[in-house]
Amino acid sequence: MGILKLEDLIDQIPSLCEEVNIEKTGLIIDGAALYYFLYYYSNLKLDQRCGGDYPGFKDEVCNFFKTLQDCEVTPYVFLDGGSGSDKREHLVSHLKKKLEKAKTVAKTELGCTVRKRYRPNVLPPLVRDVFIEILKEKDIEFKQCLGEADPEIFSAANQNQCAVLSIDTDFCIYDVHKGFLHLKHFEWKRKKDGKIPAKLYTRSKFCEHFKLDPALMPVFASIAGNDCSRLGKEIFANESSSPGQNDIKRLYGMLTFLSKLKLDSCNDSVKREQALQNAVNHVREIEDRSFKLSIQKYVEPTKTDSELPLWVLQKIERGELTTFVINIVDQKTMILPALVEDFSQPSSYTAAYCIRQYFYGLLTGGQMCTEYDRDREEIKDKRVPSILLSSDEQKQLELERLHEVLMLINKSLQVQTLDLGNIPDHLKLPVCVTVFWFKRLQHHPKPETVHCLHALLLGFMYHHDSPALKDAAIRRKWQPRVAHAFSQWLCCMRQSLHLNQLLCSPLPEPQCARLYCGPLLHRLADEDTIEEVQKTLRGEKKELYEYLKTISYPKTTGEGPSSEEQVQKTEIEENSDEDSKTNPDNPHIVEKTLLIGDAVLRDVQLETPGTVINCIPGARAGDIKAYLKLLFQNEHRYGKIVIHVGSNDSIFCQSEVTKISIASVCNFAKKMSDTVVFSGPLPYETNDVIYSRMLSLNHWLSAWCSENSVKFLDNWQTFWENPDLIVEDGIHPTLDGAALLSRRLDEFIQNLDKKAELGSVVIETVTP
Repeated sequence: MGILKLEDLIDQIPSLCEEVNIEKTGLIIDGAALYYFLYYYSNLKLDQRCGGDYPGFKDEVCNFFKTLQDCEVTPYVFLDGGSGSDKREHLVSHLKKKLEKAKTVAKTELGCTVRKRYRPNVLPPLVRDVFIEILKEKDIEFKQCLGEADPEIFSAANQNQCAVLSIDTDFCIYDVHKGFLHLKHFEWKRKKDGKIPAKLYTRSKFCEHFKLDPALMPVFASIAGNDCSRLGKEIFANESSSPGQNDIKRLYGMLTFLSKLKLDSCNDSVKREQALQNAVNHVREIEDRSFKLSIQKYVEPTKTDSELPLWVLQKIERGELTTFVINIVDQKTMILPALVEDFSQPSSYTAAYCIRQYFYGLLTGGQMCTEYDRDREEIKDKRVPSILLSSDEQKQLELERLHEVLMLINKSLQVQTLDLGNIPDHLKLPVCVTVFWFKRLQHHPKPETVHCLHALLLGFMYHHDSPALKDAAIRRKWQPRVAHAFSQWLCCMRQSLHLNQLLCSPLPEPQCARLYCGPLLHRLADEDTIEEVQKTLRGEKKELYEYLKTISYPKTTGEGPSSEEQVQKTEIEENSDEDSKTNPDNPHIVEKTLLIGDAVLRDVQLETPGTVINCIPGARAGDIKAYLKLLFQNEHRYGKIVIHVGSNDSIFCQSEVTKISIASVCNFAKKMSDTVVFSGPLPYETNDVIYSRMLSLNHWLSAWCSENSVKFLDNWQTFWENPDLIVEDGIHPTLDGAALLSRRLDEFIQNLDKKAELGSVVIETVTP
């Protein structure tokens, strides 16, 4: 943001800024700068390691705007929008720096002595959403821009004759008539007599001090190096006689060089062109187009355009829709900011993967999107298939029928059977998210997993300042696994919040600021502490808590077993061969055939009598196993279980993990049926890398099934090089493809009844 070290240079020259008292005026505020500054610097206790302290952040923001109100200052807030079409190298480099900061924050103990200015900072994931929530609640005028907010801030400031409040030194370059107020010197906590002490910078004073033609300020910014470029890193510094750091000496050298140019007879445009050429020649570098683009940014600031429909743009500007929509529609890109998490585990964003697929599907009509996220220690881009809605689902959205839209968000969160009638409106979406999140964590249950669930539910019951929570919570060492579980929940919550917005809020908007207080929840995530807080629940709170506990974790009723007992029980379930036998004293519900799998099965319809089809969009092998566990708990058994899975697993570069997961789901399915079948993957011809993984998976699965008495239906040759059978995303079958897959499955299942040999590999050839 802005020019490196320009802030320090200005601080060294007191005469460049005028000490003022702010009162009875309008103020144009850089919203992103404000929420960053308030979170990082106004209160050192605001958490970055545990997912964020949103109640504390809300208090800080509310106090800030209350001070403005007391001083009769009218704020107008502008927020940045989409990130633009930056090159891949720039995106990866930026995210890599953020990732390194997140690692440092994770290792930094509270109370460290590093000076706050040099302490690495990572913004918790819900800060922006909470900030917008507060602006709406306090009825503060604001606008989300489609791209970078600077041009609109500059324009609004001059149009309304107001100063700009920010931390971005780009506003030292713009000709802001009423000046620039740096947040660092905007001492709102020291207000007196209805006035706020501050320091006001004006470009005219800067140019007067350095004897610089104001027309050349954009050239200075361009060659000094903002977000785009830097020129002559050493030459200008070596020519400067000023004291101080090399970077500051370099700025002095540039200003001295530009001030000595004789360009009086030229118009401003020619002045800038000649000044840039002189500077480039001086350091013997080849002129780069980025310098001219950077100059143009300051001379003619322009608003960002978008391909989005007008009604969508208006919702974005009003803060009713996330600005992520802009990058997804215009760039087919999603940048996933670095998080403080357990870096020995996969990225927390994987927990919300299938929710994002629905989000992409609604916005792109089924096109692939590129995600930038952490893969172990590196930042990588991944092509992600979106989940395309069926024609019936699209019609339901067009009709804007709340019931059907609600069904869609429930489907994306895999909570179609959840009864929300007894849950307060502000908790409906968070509860759906919590159920979805916890189902995914149950794939690898650990004691801290259940602790995190109970801590969240107790947090829903009490205000963060409640004595019941504060008295019971004890300070304990930061635990990476706990941090990771909560980080996954936050990712699911944020993506679900944005999906709900995109669907015009079929579920009531939650109060994000009161949902999550990271330090408190981390201290609550302990079995003894949870039991102590549970005892304080009374009346309606106790009833609601027990209900939420039951729907989040169906096995947990009443006080229930401890989390350690739950884990122990799960391990016994998975390893006990006796559980796979039918107990004559406790008969199971026996159904003929279960067909279960990912969104490939969405339009599959079987004629085989007694067949139950469970389509779980976005499902990986672990999701299928989790769903089978729920059926197993309700004592379901089947004559045959047919599993179609692997497409979503293959997107990740984890072939050995995929094999283990498929073997695990198969072993569990054998507890519920004597006959288990795998329906092989369809060829993926949109991406060569994923095609290779899918083909490898198909070969391995065919051989593995033969070795493990599991039947296998090979779909590869039938669908290969047949574009009419696969939609453009390369994964899901067309209606013709689904009909063909349906016929193949019907014939295969019916043929199984005639087969006498167990364990043989059956490969049927079914013609379209």
